[in-house]
Amino acid sequence: MKSNKAFTLIEVLIAVTILLSVVITLIPLIQLLKDEGEVLADRRYMDEQLFDKLQSFLWWPGKSLPHFLYEDSHENTVKASYHFKQEDGLIKGCVVWTNVREEAEEICLYGLPEKK
Repeated sequence: MKSNKAFTLIEVLIAVTILLSVVITLIPLIQLLKDEGEVLADRRYMDEQLFDKLQSFLWWPGKSLPHFLYEDSHENTVKASYHFKQEDGLIKGCVVWTNVREEAEEICLYGLPEKK
């Protein structure tokens, strides 16, 4: 037995156990990172869309407020509702949508309308 250099069954079981432990830990972490990346991408996209829509109320102040808008966005994966209103001399624009974790999110931006 002194010259036998093969793996024993115990060594193989320990190696498989360690490998499975690593795999079982990494799979949920990778999925969590993927979901968080999608949430952040949706936030950036919705912030950009809200900014673009708010500009029309800031540069052309003749539009009636409050104003509500509902649309499918981001390649039809996000359904968003926008609302704009006058508040203390500022125009407040908010967007509400449901993220990939099925949680409601809201972003609001304020803008000072152009004086003419």
